[in-house]
Parts: sequence; C-alpha cells; structure tokens
Amino acid sequence: MPQFLGSVGHIADTLLETAETYAGHAIPPLQDHWKAPVSFDGGLERVIRESADTKLIRHCSALYYAAAKRFILHAGATDVLIFEHRINDAFSSLRGAGNVLKSISEIQIEASPDEFSDDICRAYSRLTLSLIDRHPIRSARFDELPDVVAPWWLVSEPNVYVFLLLGITGCARIVQPAALPSDPDALLRFAADLVGASESRIRAALRSKSPDDAMQREFSRIVSYL
Repeated sequence: MPQFLGSVGHIADTLLETAETYAGHAIPPLQDHWKAPVSFDGGLERVIRESADTKLIRHCSALYYAAAKRFILHAGATDVLIFEHRINDAFSSLRGAGNVLKSISEIQIEASPDEFSDDICRAYSRLTLSLIDRHPIRSARFDELPDVVAPWWLVSEPNVYVFLLLGITGCARIVQPAALPSDPDALLRFAADLVGASESRIRAALRSKSPDDAMQREFSRIVSYL
C-alpha cells in the first residue's frame, strides 16, 4: 500500500507540473504577477500560527514564485520554469509548527530580542531548506553568462541561491526592517550581496550533519550584522 500511495503521489505531482508548464508557456498572462516589484508581508509567522488557512499559504507561495521568477529574469535569464505547487508544499510543511517555533505574538510578549530573532531565523531557515529540498525551480536558461548580480551559483544551483535570498530577505524584514532598502528589487540585490559575502559559510552549513541548526545559526549571524 505505501508503494501504491507513493505512485499516486508521483502521478499527481507530474500532472500538476504539466499543467503549470502549459500555463507558463501557453497562457503567459496567468503568471504575469512577477512583472511588478514583489513585497514580502511576513506571512510565514501567520502560516505557522494559522495552520488551517490554505488561502494564506497560496498567497505566500504566489509571492515567493513571483519574487523568484522576477529575480532570475532580471539577472539575465531568457526563460525560467518554476513549479508553484512545490513552493506551496514547502509552506504547508511548516503549518502548525508552533510546538517547535513560537508564534510571533507569543515571542513578542515573552521573549527577549535575541530569542525573538533566533525563532524568526529558525522559521525562515527551515522554510529555505524545505524549498531547496523540493526544487521548485525546474530550469533557468541563460544564453549568456550572468552579470555580477547573478553569480555562477545562480546558474548551477538556482534553487539554493534564489531561496537563500528570499529566506534571508523575509527574515531580515522582520528582525531588522530599518536596516533594509525599501525598494523590493534593491532589497533582493542587497540580499545577494549578503549571500555572496557568506557563500563559503552557507555551503558549509548546508553540508553539515545538522543543516537545520547550522542554517539557523547562519541566518542569525547574517541578520545580526545589519
């Protein structure tokens, strides 16, 4: 029975990806929301707290999809294919995680600033790892090598690079909002600088025996310098 259920899940995943591929290429207006700057609204804390709100999860997934696509295309890609349902699955994996991660309202009341920062960093680092594991970015085609804004890491490992940017951006927007650019595109470029300066440490964290803990520490270290 588990093998049968796994086969059914694989078929469903394939059907969703076929539909998203068709929508992206045959009906472009359906996915044009990436063309405007994408602002994050701190939805992850609400996902953790309000685990039954599937509409909120779809909203957060759409924001991540749009931000990822916009960044990759602005970096010089001629085409990109991202499966939004995989982003949705990553957000869904954190639903009801309040037993591990305090809700933001509880943190603000009970915790010190350092504890607040650590819990937010833990939430966003876990989301980032979940996104990386699911590989929502199916392909990103560059006809020419990208410029300095998009290092080789983006070409070779787009899921790792892009979702690190989005995770650090979302985390910093809550922990250190005053230290960040207000323009959404400038904010992602700023995050790219942070990731670039910490690339060796981040790669070591991803390879560690406990990537959850290592990435949480790395997120905390990065936002503490802002």
